[in-house]
Amino acid sequence: MDLLSQYKQEHPESFQEKKAAPTADEYGRAYTGMIAYVVRLSGGRFKDINQASYVLAIAVVAVLMVSALVYFGIPGFSSSPRAFVPKGYGDNLPR
Repeated sequence: MDLLSQYKQEHPESFQEKKAAPTADEYGRAYTGMIAYVVRLSGGRFKDINQASYVLAIAVVAVLMVSALVYFGIPGFSSSPRAFVPKGYGDNLPR
């Protein structure tokens, strides 16, 4: 008996096809592209359209916050060239 057939006998659940994530809700409405993508990537962790919508909303808010920090700067952090030069070495830098 070869190794593959022995494994098939010991673990038959490994060779069964897995169900795909649902692409419609209980009312028959199809998911939109991003929501279907989130449900598919979650591996079944998100069961309905509401959970996937909340995950997308949280992701959008997080991305907006990070981009606002990058665009407007982090409060209390100076990005001028003098802030990165040790004392005594930046005397000839423009102010």
